[in-house]
Amino acid sequence: MASTEQLQLDVVTPTGSVLSVKVDSVQAPSVEGEFGVLPNHLPLLAALKCGLLVWEVEGKRKVAAIGPGFVEGGPDKVLLLTDLYATPEKIKPDSVRQELTKAEDALRQFDELYEGPEYTELQRDVDWAIARLDAYSAARAV
Repeated sequence: MASTEQLQLDVVTPTGSVLSVKVDSVQAPSVEGEFGVLPNHLPLLAALKCGLLVWEVEGKRKVAAIGPGFVEGGPDKVLLLTDLYATPEKIKPDSVRQELTKAEDALRQFDELYEGPEYTELQRDVDWAIARLDAYSAARAV
């Protein structure tokens, strides 16, 4: 098997392709924890959760917020299928903080009942807001 020096990273949402770039490495959040992919990685299939997508190109770190979905990886590619994607420059932190407060308040009303589709959706809203704030902060720290 030939050695690959870069990966093709593609991120696709229901509206179409939002990112297609050659990268040196990729990190993403799965439901089982964070994972990384380098060139020549063994085949990978995982479920994604809300969090930071991090990729590196020529020593420069790039970030975006991603939502739940799936990832398929291999020796020369990483394909992420997700419902939600946001780049730091499109994130309005004040609006996101308001969304986070509203979702957290709604979650508190569930008391100790941590189940059901409504609870799951509200938790996803909280996680998505946190992911966007993290992406915004990470981009500003670079």
